[in-house]
Amino acid sequence: MYAYRVLWFLVIPLLTAALAAPDFGRWYPYRAALDLAQAYGRVVMVYFHSSHCPYCDQMNTFVLSDSQVSQLLEERFVVASVGTETPEGQELARRYRVPGTPTFVFLVFRKGTWEEVGRFFGSRPRAQFLSELRQICAKGGACE
Repeated sequence: MYAYRVLWFLVIPLLTAALAAPDFGRWYPYRAALDLAQAYGRVVMVYFHSSHCPYCDQMNTFVLSDSQVSQLLEERFVVASVGTETPEGQELARRYRVPGTPTFVFLVFRKGTWEEVGRFFGSRPRAQFLSELRQICAKGGACE
């Protein structure tokens, strides 16, 4: 009987953790982001970036790290982080016709396929990015 109680107290926390919602505050690899967005009905923000991109640094430092931006992303989106310096990133950049970095491509799963519902290219001020995110969110049906 004691063994069953010990097992019960070990198994329940593990099952609870496994069944918990994913951490939408983190950035995922492309394929994982698509899977999560499809499962949870969210818009995917595919963020194409490069380590040699000063405009990516601006977006990371002054916009994407902002509490309002990160809160909206966490509540409504799944972020896919795609470095354009990797083979996968280069293939995805070609597929999505990415002109340079930073580029943000927004996808929604509808009628069995991924549909692009918007894109931004280049650095922009925090307030503008936040406004554009809200527009994409509404267009993608994630803010209803």
